[in-house]
Amino acid sequence: MKVLGVDDYGIYQLIGGMVTMFALLGGSMSSASQRFITYALGREDREDIKKVFATSITLHIIIGIMVVFILEVVGGYFLYNHLEIPDGRLTAAFWTLQCSILAFYLNIISIPYNSLIIAHERMEAFAYLSILDGVLKLLSVYLLYIIHFDKLVVYSVAILVSSSLIRLLYTIYCKKQFEEAKRVKFGIEKRFFKEMAAFAGWNIWGSGSAVLRNQGVDIFMNMFFGVTVNAAKGLCNQVQNAVYQFVTNFQSAVNPQLTKSVAQHDLVRIHALIFQGSRFSFYLLMLLSVPLILHTQYVLSLWLVEIPDYTVHFIQWTMVYLLFDTQSRFLVTSIMATGEIRNYQIVVGGVKLLALPIIYVCFKLGLGPLAGIWVNVLLECVCLTLRLRYNNKLLKINIEHYIIEVFLRCWSVFVMAMFVSWLLMEVFPLHSLWTILISVFISTGTIYAMGMKGRERRFVSTKVIKAIAKIRR
Repeated sequence: MKVLGVDDYGIYQLIGGMVTMFALLGGSMSSASQRFITYALGREDREDIKKVFATSITLHIIIGIMVVFILEVVGGYFLYNHLEIPDGRLTAAFWTLQCSILAFYLNIISIPYNSLIIAHERMEAFAYLSILDGVLKLLSVYLLYIIHFDKLVVYSVAILVSSSLIRLLYTIYCKKQFEEAKRVKFGIEKRFFKEMAAFAGWNIWGSGSAVLRNQGVDIFMNMFFGVTVNAAKGLCNQVQNAVYQFVTNFQSAVNPQLTKSVAQHDLVRIHALIFQGSRFSFYLLMLLSVPLILHTQYVLSLWLVEIPDYTVHFIQWTMVYLLFDTQSRFLVTSIMATGEIRNYQIVVGGVKLLALPIIYVCFKLGLGPLAGIWVNVLLECVCLTLRLRYNNKLLKINIEHYIIEVFLRCWSVFVMAMFVSWLLMEVFPLHSLWTILISVFISTGTIYAMGMKGRERRFVSTKVIKAIAKIRR
């Protein structure tokens, strides 16, 4: 943001958000591809894997072309008629939109390859390519210092090129590693097309409600508070994505196991994966959330010269939202794995969309930009409750046991770590860097003492002792 400036950064986030809003079709098909490929792997049906993969690729190409057409028409209409773009930046905003649309198309046609990697649990590929992705994005920022042209356009093109390279590498990896990706016979298997289309159709409502809610809030913020608040929200989104990526890698490793367990009707393993996965996802996110909430201003000052208004509070409340959200991730995966998602998506998607009228009224009443996140936090609690109910119905999850072992245990650990870290920060006014390290240490100790069961503590202790022994050698 330092190089682009607040206005250009706000434009980039706004235009990128418009494209993301229409990515729900691809996201829905991604969930369908991943579910059906993983389910077939769980049943050890190699022929079905090939048919699902080929059908998925064909559908994604068709969907990509359709959505590009919609984006060109609808995106251009909103850009020139409804969005508040600063004077003289409309042309740059147009090219930003074009780059975002092309990047979207390249991403959507490579989704089946990503799903294949996840289904086969080859997480090392994601680790290496995520590092490369981060390096390429840093190079994109560096280009702004050495190329003397419109910085917003340069940045948009650079992000497009880096995204395209990452997508290409994912495709090459799959073709070399997996038999079903080496020689793909393009076409649509009617049986899988019908099942995947039904799954994706209902998933569109659920995924679309979340995307429409998020983008709707950004548009409302633009309408009521201007592009500066969009810049603050954009920075918050970047922090949110970076922090949650830390947890997503862990969840991506567990999700295929959970789906395969559902395919095998192994209720004992399903329950164990949901309970342990939910707790440890929360703990991983907590290790970053506690120091970030307590030291948001300091962390941002290391990154930015000028911090837009509301950025600090946006990030703090978003961390709270993410903690609630992460407790739902495996509950969502288990429901998706069953394939019985119609009623779930209708109800939970409807609750998410309630955020839009509520937030609009809040802004109209003058409650300020933070009201948007407060409403989302409250509704996420409602969604968590509904997901528990559906898991109880479909997979016999004990709700009371989940509340005690996961929800209350996790939040007790979080509150204790926050309180002790804040208390030490007040009593011993050290440099922020030291208090951040101390809060991470306190969070780790609290998780070990309060958050883990005896068997888990023994497992961790054994691993730590072995690691120390190796270092000493």
